[in-house]
Amino acid sequence: MIKYKKLYEKQYNEKKLVNSSMGKFWGLRGFLQKYDLDRYPVAEQLIEPGEKILDIGCGNGHMLGIIKDRFHELYGVDISPSRLREAEKNIEKLCPLDISKFKFLEGNADDSLRFPDNYFDTIICMAVIEHVYDIFSLVKEIYRVLKPNGCVIAQVPNIAYFKHRISLLLGKLPVTSSPYNWEEIGWDGGHIHYFTMNKFCWLFESQGFQIIKKSGSGFLAKFRNWYPSLLTGDLFIKAKKV
Repeated sequence: MIKYKKLYEKQYNEKKLVNSSMGKFWGLRGFLQKYDLDRYPVAEQLIEPGEKILDIGCGNGHMLGIIKDRFHELYGVDISPSRLREAEKNIEKLCPLDISKFKFLEGNADDSLRFPDNYFDTIICMAVIEHVYDIFSLVKEIYRVLKPNGCVIAQVPNIAYFKHRISLLLGKLPVTSSPYNWEEIGWDGGHIHYFTMNKFCWLFESQGFQIIKKSGSGFLAKFRNWYPSLLTGDLFIKAKKV
């Protein structure tokens, strides 16, 4: 049995993550930094207001804090108790008047979601699916707990990113996570699945979703989003339950 909780507690509670650092941007790259698009603004643009939202793999609650004014109830699920404690502290600090709107729960994305059918207007699932063993079961669960016409916003690394293609041509394994200390925190940061845009969309379409938006984030994403399948380091989709 894969001990997911132990793995991610090692990463976050024991603070074992060692990220590669690009350092400060200079010259032309520094000038172009204003055109970078982080994953949180991308998701924010895709989220429409509603009654209830769920963030699967909510981490420190940052995404839910950003969109708190769009929903009456905001739920976060994460496998790491230390991350959930961090999320609760962040929300208490940043949104003290709205704290009653938030509910944080411990849960494994490989297990059933502990919510009734047709419960959420929107579900966010960013940087999670590549870590989950049974991805079809997860997508089925997302479909089940979404209301009819509800939407999921999902994001994964893009194995077909042109930089990764070059690495493969040179006989090197692409790194799709930030951490490099794999021996301590899991192979490729715990990533066990790899996606192209085509297969990522198919994963959701195979379970009854309709894809309504494709995009990506990262360096110059505003310009590279005309062809995210090749030009962005990650893949975003917005899919509707039909």
